[in-house]
Amino acid sequence: MELKKLSLFNECFGAVDGEVEKLENAPLSRMNASSFKYETSVPQLEYMCLMMENMVLTKKLKGNVYAGFQKFSRTKNVLDRFQAMTEFANVHIFGEEDVKMDSSDGISYIALPPNSELMREWFLIIDSPMFKSMMTAYDMEGFGVHEVEESRKFKGIKTSSPAVVKQAVGLLAPHIKTPLETR
Repeated sequence: MELKKLSLFNECFGAVDGEVEKLENAPLSRMNASSFKYETSVPQLEYMCLMMENMVLTKKLKGNVYAGFQKFSRTKNVLDRFQAMTEFANVHIFGEEDVKMDSSDGISYIALPPNSELMREWFLIIDSPMFKSMMTAYDMEGFGVHEVEESRKFKGIKTSSPAVVKQAVGLLAPHIKTPLETR
């Protein structure tokens, strides 16, 4: 699929069963469930991602990590964590190239074409032989709508289904510039 038209949300949302849940006041344990559909804002997405990132870092998981932050500039607060993951895993970050990234840091940066569908999505995929998990969320409002960006609303899925992770990886992998090697 052409990168400009690729949408993990559109391709994978229907693969997860269940009704959409609002996570704003959900207990943290709910966000650790193996699969669910949700509507939420930035803080809950950050928590889900942090838990997934911690699995890679604490378990030293080998494999591939795919992340989409909409814009490269949105990586600044977590870039050190993703750089640390490169010790064990291949890390690929997708986003609008609104700032220059240091390609010597061990991360593969994939610039999205203008008006790409993925510019409205935030995702994290861990594809390791020992652990498979993903979250993908569609930005329902976009940047600049709220005075506080953390209030932006997203709709998405979180799943540990190997089949859904494989589907998502199959969509992203052809756009990686460097060959995928298993670490």
